[in-house]
Amino acid sequence: MEVESLRGLVHDLYKLAPENRAFLAAWIGNEDSPAELLNGYKAKITAQFFTRGAPRLRGGCDLALCRRLIKEYRRVTTAPEMLDGFDIRGTIDLGLHYIEVGTSYVNQIGWDEERPYSSMGAVAYDTGKLCQDKIGQKWAGVFLPRVRAVAEAAHNVGYGFGDDLAYMAEVFEKTAASFEDRRAKRPRG
Repeated sequence: MEVESLRGLVHDLYKLAPENRAFLAAWIGNEDSPAELLNGYKAKITAQFFTRGAPRLRGGCDLALCRRLIKEYRRVTTAPEMLDGFDIRGTIDLGLHYIEVGTSYVNQIGWDEERPYSSMGAVAYDTGKLCQDKIGQKWAGVFLPRVRAVAEAAHNVGYGFGDDLAYMAEVFEKTAASFEDRRAKRPRG
């Protein structure tokens, strides 16, 4: 493909959708673009559970889509020049958002099947693993208040979901404490 054709294609994609603009801006290095991109993904996840601020009563919660969105966000923010290769902070944030919105939905409406709890529990596990990552450790303390709040909101939920979130909170607690201990012991100078 010729340079002019490629430039025209990229320009057309840029004009086509806000997600494309945010994605291209992220790749170019615009600091605000990951936040814009992340907010778009959060809105798509929220829309699976809530419409016009109220819970979706007739189902339609595409949990697989929510998990794909988290994986897609990680993929589209992957760049060799990024530390650890992707936006680990944004990925943790998006995983927590899915769990928070899902927990809010469960507490308002409830669910009588295991599948949604397993889906959110798996994301809780993955999010905990990300916070234990060398780069993710510095974000454990930042997200700890949200993790504690969602774990508390889910403590009475069945299907092992409350236990999954309690485990995630424990991982964040230990990781944040360990990170702060190492930071305090570092020589200053």
